[in-house]
Amino acid sequence: MAREMKDSGKSWIKEIPSHWELKRIKNLILQSKDGIKIGPFGSALTNKTVDEGEFNVYSQANLISADFSATKNTIDSDTFEELKNYEVFPGDICLSMMGTIGKCKKVPEGIKRGIMDSHLIKIRLQESVDSRFFEYCYDKDYGGVCFAQMQFDKKGFIMDGLNTSIVKNMYFPLPPKEEQKRISDYLDNECSHIDSVIEQTRASIEEYRKLKQAVITQAVTKGIRPDRPVKDSGVDWLGIVPESWSILRIANLYDERNVSGSDDLPILTVSINTGISDHEIPDEEKARVVVRSEDKSKYKRVYPGDLAYNMMRAWQGAFGAVRTDGMISPAYVVAKPKVNTELDSRHIEALLRTPSAIEEMHRYSHGITDFRLRLYWPEFKNIRVCVPPIEEQQEIADYIDIKSSQIDDLIAKKEKAVEELDSYKKSLIYEYVTGKKEVPA
Repeated sequence: MAREMKDSGKSWIKEIPSHWELKRIKNLILQSKDGIKIGPFGSALTNKTVDEGEFNVYSQANLISADFSATKNTIDSDTFEELKNYEVFPGDICLSMMGTIGKCKKVPEGIKRGIMDSHLIKIRLQESVDSRFFEYCYDKDYGGVCFAQMQFDKKGFIMDGLNTSIVKNMYFPLPPKEEQKRISDYLDNECSHIDSVIEQTRASIEEYRKLKQAVITQAVTKGIRPDRPVKDSGVDWLGIVPESWSILRIANLYDERNVSGSDDLPILTVSINTGISDHEIPDEEKARVVVRSEDKSKYKRVYPGDLAYNMMRAWQGAFGAVRTDGMISPAYVVAKPKVNTELDSRHIEALLRTPSAIEEMHRYSHGITDFRLRLYWPEFKNIRVCVPPIEEQQEIADYIDIKSSQIDDLIAKKEKAVEELDSYKKSLIYEYVTGKKEVPA
């Protein structure tokens, strides 16, 4: 028999069981100075963190990872004494208040002593509230009951932000304590099963990605024709290659192209993962992209058969073979095949995306740190690559296109399954924490 329901009066909660209450969070926390507290001003920690301090500084990262075992920043005992009012204790609930709002985690037992940073709020719940039930209601990656309210109340234009007033005034569906615990126990069990399937599916996705890379690497360095004579390439990152393949410098294959774009050319999509797409940037994104670069004339003209790379991300495999007329980001270097050179740039793109090639790009790049590395044309053109006869280049490139598409389709299906499982999990949590469904007896 269905239990009696009542209208909560809130569109994001809808009906709740008649014996449940709808309370604001300010009525769920301790009615004292320890009930809710915002982190210290950012300036309070400026230049005060140390590499190996005695005390941790807990941040949003701990909430997002659900792991309080380590922190990026630490402080010494003197700073801790200054800021000890912001200490977090096991049992406290920490909420994110800037950037990734809507995250919430109970501080576990056994943590290293420390304080929260300026992006956290901590609360202490009354005895009438089960902390796990609170997390299921509040955390944005769960049922979304409180997160839906945040969309109406969040502050900040560039960065989403909350404050203690917004948090305290959020509405919260509240069953009796014992029922909260039953719901939490049930959701712990159900979500554990769902999370296990999601984890297995993600592991499978990663295996498919590794398979795709292995297929590509084998094809561009060993070919796809079996039982053939081989030779030492004389290049460490290439190793053994088919005997009929040439070993050439990029300078033997390409010249740099520096031609400005024009208003009548499409801006092509550039991705570190998929190279240069023949799909034009959507109109709603194009304006933002062009404004960021001030003028279309700063974009670079490209032609089918060109090879382009992001000089700031080459060490991460940011290469693309151009397949259609257009223009690309000014952050890219464009290489045009030399006249009378028989070359399929799809093959070179695939070769330069292999892990060993990426290491070679890293070696030739200049910069103090990875973040600042640049691969300029004078260095890039001296890198040696293996080049099959043109018929085999095309054969390999077509093979990679087909195999990659097949594997990508499998990955897409599994990624969709993960999205559906995650959506189901959130829906399940929402149904139980708002009382739409009752825990089986």
